[in-house]
Amino acid sequence: MSKLLTLILLLSQPFTALAVTYNLEDLRALSQEGSYREFLNHALDVRPSQRQGEWKSMVIEMAHLYTKDLLAQKIIEKKDFDKIESIYPWPALKTDELFVARRHEIGLKYLKDCLTEKVCWEEVKNFWEKDKSNPETAYQLAEITKPFTKFPLSQWDFLGHAVKSTLSEFYCKKEFVQKEIWKQLEEIYVKLTPKGDLLQQIDALLHPACLAPVNEMTEKKLYSPDKSSDRELAFEILKAQFKATTKIEDIFYTIYLLEKPSQGELFNYAWNRVKLLSQLPTRRDAVIETFKKLDPIPDEIFSSLDDLKVRAIFKHINDNFPELISYYFNQCKAYYSGTKTFPNGNPTLHCKAFVESPRGKALLDPLLLNEFKAIFKF
Repeated sequence: MSKLLTLILLLSQPFTALAVTYNLEDLRALSQEGSYREFLNHALDVRPSQRQGEWKSMVIEMAHLYTKDLLAQKIIEKKDFDKIESIYPWPALKTDELFVARRHEIGLKYLKDCLTEKVCWEEVKNFWEKDKSNPETAYQLAEITKPFTKFPLSQWDFLGHAVKSTLSEFYCKKEFVQKEIWKQLEEIYVKLTPKGDLLQQIDALLHPACLAPVNEMTEKKLYSPDKSSDRELAFEILKAQFKATTKIEDIFYTIYLLEKPSQGELFNYAWNRVKLLSQLPTRRDAVIETFKKLDPIPDEIFSSLDDLKVRAIFKHINDNFPELISYYFNQCKAYYSGTKTFPNGNPTLHCKAFVESPRGKALLDPLLLNEFKAIFKF
């Protein structure tokens, strides 16, 4: 083929611009100018063998300039967020504490804005997947995604890391974190086998620093649960940690019989504890003092459809702990007669129905029943 023909063929081909490759000298010049965008776009142009001391220092310096300028901006644009995420895995940057901290701040700033304008689940997920070692990142991501129920990651995907860290005491004081911890404890307790070790499960779930605020929440649920099953779980959590004092046991077992007790080991413990309290007036007084603080008073047993169980428990408590029965029905009389005000409403939710029922009429003292007849007019 002649040289002329070759030249004609070459000229007839579409023109393709050749990518410009930067060398170390070029990067050095950009570094001196502070041109961090261009520098970071071409930092990997140099051969791996040249990515040593000077190159690493320039990369870190340019990344610091870039992140500083971004944090000074009111809004982080997607292209900048993406760029920071793309350079984050570079070994020189992933081990630099300042860059890591700023990447965290930039990412959360962008994602907060992003989640208010559109659904950017992939960005959140990818940001999290790149580094799960920072408990603060975990906590912040849980907080900003909290309003979104249809998120591909659960709150616990984030919080499970935060509550296992040495900083967990701070996070575990937050109400929404405690709610998520309680959900996990409920799941653990439901799945626990008879020989299961609850303490071991708690230790696997939480850092020791988290236990103080969690136990504080647990004690509150013992006396003021959102549902009756919360009380049982709270007791078992405290007992597993050897924090269930005699007073706590007395209160829990007594309350257990007044809620919806089911036959089994726990029922037997509660039955025997109330019998024991019949011989210990000081401990009964302590239980009554606690009952005076409960609002409403646990009384689900009085609405049970199991007539034999209701009659047996009523008689057992009345025989061994008459002060408790007396206190309960006195509160009921005070509420319905209007002789006392109750800011939160009726403290004895199932009293009226019980009193008016055939079993109530059969079990209550005739004098007390006559008082109720006058109040309810039946």
